[in-house]
Amino acid sequence: MPDPRQLVRRIGQSTLPTRVFAHVSVVSLVVVTSLVALTTPQGHDGAGVTSDAAFIALISQARGAAVSPELTATNYQTAGLGDNSPAIDRGMRPRLPDGSAPQEPATPAPTPVPIDPDATPLPAPADRSIGSANTQAAPQAPTVRVAQPVPTDGALVWPVVGGSISQYYHAGHLALDIAASSGSTVVAAKAGTVTWAGWRNNGGGFVIAVDHGGGMQTVYNHLGSVWVQVGQYVVAGQGIAGVGCTGTCTGPHVHFEVIVNGVIDNPLRYL
Repeated sequence: MPDPRQLVRRIGQSTLPTRVFAHVSVVSLVVVTSLVALTTPQGHDGAGVTSDAAFIALISQARGAAVSPELTATNYQTAGLGDNSPAIDRGMRPRLPDGSAPQEPATPAPTPVPIDPDATPLPAPADRSIGSANTQAAPQAPTVRVAQPVPTDGALVWPVVGGSISQYYHAGHLALDIAASSGSTVVAAKAGTVTWAGWRNNGGGFVIAVDHGGGMQTVYNHLGSVWVQVGQYVVAGQGIAGVGCTGTCTGPHVHFEVIVNGVIDNPLRYL
């Protein structure tokens, strides 16, 4: 019977192919053992050591070494560090023991700065346009040509005896309509010279115009009769015509105009 010591000596002094075969055998054994360990459920014993210790021991035996205490696998308990841990949550944010998040320290309110009642207030910002100083003057109101009253020794005389106003002066009617019965007397409102006495084709019918001097004129339209002639001088209150309804007219009345410096003005300013 061969001596076992001589067999071991021969294996230790074997050639390269023999050693390669030995190493391949060991690696194959490790792979098979790993597959078996992965398919086998691991359990814990009372000391917290899993079946990984048996796996380590098997590897050690395959290598011909004893199981070393330093190679013992240990499972550390991680209880209380899961998703529901009161100390650490998924975002690694600290939690209080009751599970609530700690309150952030309140930001102190800014201290109001006292206002000095004797301080000089800052000037208002200047109104400036973009790119250049605003030197445009304030807009001026449009100039309206308004007739100025002519200095006289008294107001105008009411031109129609017993007449009453049927239409006032306005933008669409630059005169004062004074209604009266046909034939009523029309008098000169102020002393002056007759410049027109007769028919006009502008719708005024029989018309009398009197120049009173100083830029003032009076005009009487729609007359039923004319009692004066051009160039005649009349005094205030003198009868010059009779009320009628000539030209463009709807009833007996006098269309009374007051012209000052070439502008038709409101007769009520002078009556």
